[in-house]
Amino acid sequence: MHGLEAVGQHSGGSSGPGWLAFYDPQQYLHYGLVLLLATATGTLLAYHPVYRRRGVTLETLELRKTMIVYSVVGALVALVCSAAPSMAFVIFGIGGLMRFRTDTGTSKATGHTIVATLIGLCWGLGLMLAATLATVFVWLLTYALEARGIVQLNVGGVAIADMARAADAYRDAVTRSGGAVLGHSKHFKSGQMRFVLRLPRDTNPDQLNQQLATLVPDPLRGTPDFVD
Repeated sequence: MHGLEAVGQHSGGSSGPGWLAFYDPQQYLHYGLVLLLATATGTLLAYHPVYRRRGVTLETLELRKTMIVYSVVGALVALVCSAAPSMAFVIFGIGGLMRFRTDTGTSKATGHTIVATLIGLCWGLGLMLAATLATVFVWLLTYALEARGIVQLNVGGVAIADMARAADAYRDAVTRSGGAVLGHSKHFKSGQMRFVLRLPRDTNPDQLNQQLATLVPDPLRGTPDFVD
């Protein structure tokens, strides 16, 4: 018996094919298609026209990312449970523990934590190829979703009569600094403008704030507050 075959068959009682899967092209195709199709369908749902009609807000953008991440979570759950059906109860328990006992912040962050847990389960169940491909895929997906930060900029202290010109000035300043305005709204009662921005590359909110302080004319400049 060859070395890899021995490792594949004596992998501590695991349910998956072990290291032998790396020599099976069909396994690459299967796992790759599962991850790609899960992401594609999650993206299709995330960009449903109903959500797009609501306008661009920080909440809607984060919802899109969350739906995509949880589509991948569902695909990994199916892979784990197909190898070991009894793991469904374990995953259910882990999900409840993370939901109520782990402070991960947003739903998207919880999704990332569950993905990491599922990848660990794949390793333990002998799904080495699935774990490897999922790690690479999720790393690339995270980079694609988070490479350029999206924040909300609230600007207060601008006179109502100057709001239209101030909004144009801030939009122009963000564009000149290398960022992009994805959406904005004016709230006349509170005297506040809200912009949803994609930050320039390698720029954090504090650095962008310094650039805006020089690019926005003083009469139209308000008090900025970044929310991420």
